[in-house]
Amino acid sequence: MKQIRKVWPLKDQAYLLKRLGEMTAGGYSLLDGLRLMQLQMNKRQLADLANAISRLREGESFYHVLKSLSFHKEAVGICYFAETHGELPASMMQSGELLERKAGQAEQVKRVLRYPLFLIFTVVVMLYVLQYIIIPQFSGIYQSMNVETSRTTDIIFAFFQHLDAVFILMAILAAGTGLYYWFVFKKKSPDHQMLICVSIPLFGKLVRLFNSYFFSLQLSSLLASGLSIYDSLKAFRHQTFLPFYRHEAEQMIERLKAGETIEAALYKRPFYENDFSKVISHGQLSGRLDRELFTYSQFILQRLEDKSQKWTDILQPIIYGFVAGMILIVYLSMLLPMYQMMNQM
Repeated sequence: MKQIRKVWPLKDQAYLLKRLGEMTAGGYSLLDGLRLMQLQMNKRQLADLANAISRLREGESFYHVLKSLSFHKEAVGICYFAETHGELPASMMQSGELLERKAGQAEQVKRVLRYPLFLIFTVVVMLYVLQYIIIPQFSGIYQSMNVETSRTTDIIFAFFQHLDAVFILMAILAAGTGLYYWFVFKKKSPDHQMLICVSIPLFGKLVRLFNSYFFSLQLSSLLASGLSIYDSLKAFRHQTFLPFYRHEAEQMIERLKAGETIEAALYKRPFYENDFSKVISHGQLSGRLDRELFTYSQFILQRLEDKSQKWTDILQPIIYGFVAGMILIVYLSMLLPMYQMMNQM
């Protein structure tokens, strides 16, 4: 069958997974749950769910169906591990809650950026008008009247003369970043890609927190289902849609075969929080590693949300300050030449 390409909004993915999880936990079969969900979806999503029901009837696994619907890869990963070795209803609710948080954070960033971006667009239009209409007129008036410009006015005129170069440089940087991503970054191995991500200031901290959250949560579920650490890592290695975690599992399995412990294999890994290996060590000593990892994943999730909120709160005044500076430049470029001409008349 042809793979569905159009992506559902995150909030709709979250809603479907949470409701399916709740219904299957309450005794509904997966097919019955999907049929009930068809009553609450729009026309396109109704066709997608009909396709999903058909695939499940043919014996296809649920995570494959989610992948064909282009659901978020972390949600697909959670359902893969649950369907293969764990509790699917609880995992569907977990993945729905994860996507719900992601959608909420994305909406929060949109709210923070919406008005500042509108102001920036307005100021850019004003700068364009000043550069090509108003400033040339002022310059012509100064030359026709033989009026000597002040140092401040010269700086403003020079700023507008080089404004095109600034925008061209920004466009070149954006194009260079895009080319690097498509032709260099995407060709690197998963661990090299992740190493670059965790090396980016601020963003790298969020990446490490999410890696620690996702790995500890899924490892907890696999251990709780009765698998050993070695078999849990083999489950990570067998999946294909999360290449970084697959590569990590392969590396850890090799180190376990060499006689190292799991905490030693994780120690000093740059992709996770430093306390991840300590939690595993403590969990093995207590004999409840699955419980310790689950509790740790919830702590990490809270830290991830707190960090996101903190940096969003910092970002907003920085953007407003930038916009205020641009508006000040616009006003100075209009008023200073006028005041200088009035003083010299």
